[in-house]
Amino acid sequence: MSIVQTLLVFVGIPAGIIAIIYVAVYGKSMVRQPNRYRPGRPWEYAASWYVPHPDAVVDSGAPSPSGTTPSTTAVGGASGEW
Repeated sequence: MSIVQTLLVFVGIPAGIIAIIYVAVYGKSMVRQPNRYRPGRPWEYAASWYVPHPDAVVDSGAPSPSGTTPSTTAVGGASGEW
């Protein structure tokens, strides 16, 4: 076995495996920039609100069909059901 063949086996193969793993992990972000907010950059996206139960949201400005004030069963708390 020559020195070139030895280097290819003991250096080339591990370097190739490391390169394949690196491209598999970081390849997508190297091709394009992710669409996410970075601190210090202006916010360029539409505002969105997280509502776990959209049917529980009541428009306080509109009266209910019966003419009474609408009521909710929202209890709040750490479970996010408010």
